[in-house]
Amino acid sequence: MSLTADVTEHLDAARKRTVDVLGYFDDDVLCRQISPLMSPLVWDLAHVGHYEELWLISALTEAPPTDPRFDDLYDAFLHPRRERVALPILGPAEARGFVQQVRERALEHLHRLDLDGVDPARDPLLAGGFVYGMVVQHEHQHIETMLATINLMEPGLTGSLDLPRDRWRPAPLVELHDPIAGPTTAIVGTDGDDAPPSGAWAYDNERPAHQVTLAPYRIDARPVTNAEFAAFVGAGGYDDARLWHPDGWDWRTETDTSAPLHWTGHGHDWTVARFGRTEALPTDEPVQHVCWYEADAYARWIGKRLPTELEWEAAAQGPGGLPGSGQVWEWTSSAFDGYPGFRSFPYREYSEVFFGPDYQVLRGGSWSTPDVAQRPTFRNWDYPIRRQIFAGFRCADDGG
Repeated sequence: MSLTADVTEHLDAARKRTVDVLGYFDDDVLCRQISPLMSPLVWDLAHVGHYEELWLISALTEAPPTDPRFDDLYDAFLHPRRERVALPILGPAEARGFVQQVRERALEHLHRLDLDGVDPARDPLLAGGFVYGMVVQHEHQHIETMLATINLMEPGLTGSLDLPRDRWRPAPLVELHDPIAGPTTAIVGTDGDDAPPSGAWAYDNERPAHQVTLAPYRIDARPVTNAEFAAFVGAGGYDDARLWHPDGWDWRTETDTSAPLHWTGHGHDWTVARFGRTEALPTDEPVQHVCWYEADAYARWIGKRLPTELEWEAAAQGPGGLPGSGQVWEWTSSAFDGYPGFRSFPYREYSEVFFGPDYQVLRGGSWSTPDVAQRPTFRNWDYPIRRQIFAGFRCADDGG
């Protein structure tokens, strides 16, 4: 298959997912502010189209934008999510028309290119189809964001809908096996030399590849389950300040948090709300919707710690990989920063502006993350208080 055909398939698959997810809701729901943490779904839809127009049309053909106002309305840095509902954004019908028109223009240009013949030194944006992979992954990332928004909806908005709840969930985890002894030397990151989409579509924050030396460590063979986290809750883990990072204890007391997001109950009698339906807590699923502070407190309670992101990746690159990876995003102990030799590409706002102590790295991908973004080098990040994302964790400890 040619690279152009491969890119076309990935673009089409991402758009089919977007249409599928949003197709369950009427226009009124698409325009609502479900949570101050999230955008109206219709904003995400048009933002996906605007991003595609910026990179697959304007950047490649220098054609003028459909509407210059979109540079303001759909710039995620200019308007916090809680304010976007009040902006003069496109309505559902207009947004659907916009993203369709952009896609048609993008494909028309794509099919005039010979991506297989691109010289990486002369055109790094097109090398390996990078810019197309960036747009594909961006759309999938917003699909995951939209699913998190839907999961925050009140039951009245979702109760009568035939949502695919059995698909929108992580798989049960296998029994706990002995921890994996992680390698003490490894090559982490990538230079993008692998065939698309794996290496060539890697983001700037995954580059460059470099060797690391690590102290001996062990990492759990799977993420922490709901049953295991319920034991922490039942043992009073949320009430023991000694287990918590000082900032985490402040967050826990200020918010009066006593269990993961969407959990209700006590003791051994827990229920969980998921996409508008309440069910008994599935004990064998990985725990989801815990923030970094909760994960860190649990690890301390069990006598372990969170792995660094380099430990996580080194183990994931091993012959057996990391079982259970790809079911939930996994918090690590590492703050988000650039690798030695990091270079922003193709714009600072994807990675570099987030570097620093404010954001914690997550690894692995979740049940809602497509294969195109589930690679050992992929780095996600978020504030340590975030719980609406599909995040859990696994533990590690020192030793060989």
